[in-house]
Amino acid sequence: MTELVDMDVKKSFIKKQNIFSQLTEEETDILASLLFEKHFSPNDTIVVEGEPVDSVYFIVSGTADVRHVSIQNNQTHIQSLTTLQPGTAIGLNETGFYSLSGVRTATVVALTDMVTLRLSVAAFHGFSLANSHVNEVMRKNAAKILGFSTDSTAEE
Repeated sequence: MTELVDMDVKKSFIKKQNIFSQLTEEETDILASLLFEKHFSPNDTIVVEGEPVDSVYFIVSGTADVRHVSIQNNQTHIQSLTTLQPGTAIGLNETGFYSLSGVRTATVVALTDMVTLRLSVAAFHGFSLANSHVNEVMRKNAAKILGFSTDSTAEE
């Protein structure tokens, strides 16, 4: 399938994310090249609560329902938590890349036809290891979110 989302749109999604705000233009270009278009139809499950966080999705078009699924008295209960709109991300938040457990905290289901941009966590990890500035930016972001100091004098 031919990709419909061009490189400029991919870069704009990256630049909108606070976590990537300190990347250089070259780093943004490289990261944009790691985004792959993925389409979903209504009622398709995008991610499942409890599964490993293996990727992040940026919503280009369409909407999705974030759900918590539980079993009570041998019956499945589905609680809708929020609706995600274009411009938002699935899995990229304070519990996404920095999840201590490494598992999804909710199930996300497409409500409409959707176009997303998928970023593999493995590809991102390789990108950050290959680019020392990215690695440093991500380390500082993680430390800030998790409440750790990145100041080398703090250990003395």
